[in-house]
This record gives sequence, structure tokens and C-alpha cells, in this order.
Amino acid sequence: MQIIVSSFDAIAGCRASKPYTALALQTISQHFRCLRDAISSQIQSTRKILGEQESASTKGCAISRLRYIEQHLKQQRAMQQFGMMQPHAWRPQRGLPETSVSVLRAWLFEHFLHPYPNDSEKLMLGRQTGLTRSQVSNWFINARVRLWKPMVEEMYKEEFGEAEMDSNSSSECS
Repeated sequence: MQIIVSSFDAIAGCRASKPYTALALQTISQHFRCLRDAISSQIQSTRKILGEQESASTKGCAISRLRYIEQHLKQQRAMQQFGMMQPHAWRPQRGLPETSVSVLRAWLFEHFLHPYPNDSEKLMLGRQTGLTRSQVSNWFINARVRLWKPMVEEMYKEEFGEAEMDSNSSSECS
């Protein structure tokens, strides 16, 4: 503002800028008053929401407001920690419990050549694992497709790969 005043005075003469600068200062002061009033009303409405009484000592209000905010943050942290202890309680568990899976997997590998339990074995496995007969049946259907079949196919590839290599090496020797 001072640069504008000195430039205007240099061109128009000494003190020629006074009426214009007075008007500019008045306008700027009015804008700052409006801004101050808006901030004050926002603070008052926030105090009402927080349940604070307006008092003469602003230090006391600041302390009580800080206490309220601190208490609110502590409550939020406690809720977050509780939420972390039980993640997604509303979402059903995917898959079976690991202890049940380990029992079923052990049976599968013990009976690797014929991984088809009969009904009495499924009931016995269900009692051991705490699963229903249909859950045990479904697990074996999936396990044969995902675990057993790829392992058997890999064994066949290795077996036939070695046999093919043996036949190639014997034909090369002749």
C-alpha cells in the first residue's frame, strides 16, 4: 500500500493520494471486521455444540475445550483398538479353521493312493474337526482338485519324462 501511495504522490503531487488511500483503508478495515465477526460467530456456534459456556476468561475456555477434544480423541482411539481386536465382525469367516484343515490334510496324505473317504470316515473326520459331513465332503472334493490331482499329474510327468529320456538315450546308443 505504501508503494502505491508514494507512486501516486510522485505523479499527482504531495498528499494527492490521501482521499483514495483513506477510502482503500476504510474498505480493507470493513472486510477485516466482517471476517473477524464471521470467525467469532463460528467460534460461538462451536462452543454451543461443545456445550461450553461463554466466559470472561478465554484461558479457561481453551483448557476445557482442549480437555473435551482430548477426551473425544481418547474415545475414538479406544473404539479403533476395539475394532482392531475384532476385525470385520460382520463379515463371515472364509475357509475352514486351520486346525480342521490340518486334520483333513493329514488324512488325505495318509490315504494318498485312494483319497476318497467313505461315509463313516467322513463322520469320524467331522467329529474330530468339528465340521459337518457335507463340509468334510466338500473339502475333499476341492482338495482332490487343488492338491491331489496336480501332484499326481506332476508325478506322471516326472515318471514319463524319465522313461522318455531313457528311451531316447538307449536309441542314441544303438
